[in-house]
Amino acid sequence: MASYVQYFNEILATFNNLPNKLMGVVATINEPLRSLTHTLIVTNVLLGLLFVTSLVNIYMLWRYGKK
Repeated sequence: MASYVQYFNEILATFNNLPNKLMGVVATINEPLRSLTHTLIVTNVLLGLLFVTSLVNIYMLWRYGKK
């Protein structure tokens, strides 16, 4: 009977330790995601600038191509 109690206590200790392990995993994953988020923001800004530049070039070609 004592072995069952010990086994049950080990299971409870494992469940009590689970949130700490999950927080460690989340903290490990969170840092690369932060740097990836900054990279994606910069990439989107640069793509937006490229799109605006393309529109301006098309407008200039259309405007001066009519003459």
